[in-house]
Amino acid sequence: MILVTGASGRIGSRVAKYLVSQQQPLRLMSRTPDNLPDYEGVEKVFGDFEDQESLETAFDGIYTALIISGQALPGNRCVGHKYAFDAAKAANVGHVVYLSLLGATPESEFPYCRDHYQSEKFLAASGVPHTVLRPSFYLDHFLEKFDANGVIRGPGGTGNGAFVSREDVARAAAAAVLAKPGGVLEITGPELLSIDDVARRIGYLVGKDLKYVNEFLTETQNRLNAADVSKGKQNLEIGWFQAISKGEQSKLTDDFSKLTKAEPQTLEEYFGENLELLNKLRAPSVSDADPTR
Repeated sequence: MILVTGASGRIGSRVAKYLVSQQQPLRLMSRTPDNLPDYEGVEKVFGDFEDQESLETAFDGIYTALIISGQALPGNRCVGHKYAFDAAKAANVGHVVYLSLLGATPESEFPYCRDHYQSEKFLAASGVPHTVLRPSFYLDHFLEKFDANGVIRGPGGTGNGAFVSREDVARAAAAAVLAKPGGVLEITGPELLSIDDVARRIGYLVGKDLKYVNEFLTETQNRLNAADVSKGKQNLEIGWFQAISKGEQSKLTDDFSKLTKAEPQTLEEYFGENLELLNKLRAPSVSDADPTR
């Protein structure tokens, strides 16, 4: 039986759908199992990385487990992941697939990448046969970066990345749990794009002039301080941009194609198939509503 943790999330729910379509024996774990869809023959269980008893129940009788990151802040996330890896080992799980991030190193600018690095170390130390998937930053994340005027602001410089769709990450994860343990696989999109490239190309899709404005680090810090953003969230926001600026996402691989026997989606292909994701950007912006601004 296959276990998918975080099955009510945006990646986990997609993976579950793929595996159900292939009639795989499946158990879905979530902190909110009542929110999971009802699939015939699919088990639903409560599970929380901070609740070791729930993990014992979730992993019992499992041969392959997909472990998707919890929602804790960096430093705490990896501890919860360790509990999950320990539960997998105790249950004699034969294959753990762990969803990490490209750039998972102890020196990464992005706090979550440093946390994923530590999680990967815990997984290796567990001795459980495993596959680590390191997707590049998601294309979806850019939609959250636009302000009310259709501008992305941050200290990303001219860095680029092979940003990937959530759909392709889910496809890769579903394929990985059905394959043999494969070590580390880096899942990227089909091309290297700058932040400005992404903004302009999304703008074309919605028929608006969207753009990226590079900021000095102090400008970003002052802006976030003025918005009363907590230091922890500031570190995540700034680190995301700086990881791109420093080239941590500038890697293009064919691991997705090797794993899925398909090609990763371009930005246009992904958003073209999921136009509803762009609805917020189609709403009138401040500059549209007031031509004097």
